[in-house]
Amino acid sequence: MEQTICQSCAMPITEESQFWTNSDESINHDYCIYCFKDGKFIDNVTMEEYIDMCSQYWEQAGMTNEEMRHYCEKVFPTLKRWKK
Repeated sequence: MEQTICQSCAMPITEESQFWTNSDESINHDYCIYCFKDGKFIDNVTMEEYIDMCSQYWEQAGMTNEEMRHYCEKVFPTLKRWKK
């Protein structure tokens, strides 16, 4: 499988099992299991609120909290979920 990123949180997706489902139970290849389930986003938040939520995972991403926040602020506006 070609590596892609979640179009909501930018998490790298490396396995088919990291995708979740549309409302018809088909696999959605845009969003990860942490963002999307049964055709709906799990968290009903603004992009700014989501940046706050995601920035807490800075250590898992191998970054400082400030670096993670900057990354999210730069990348999120380019993702399908957040594009205006």
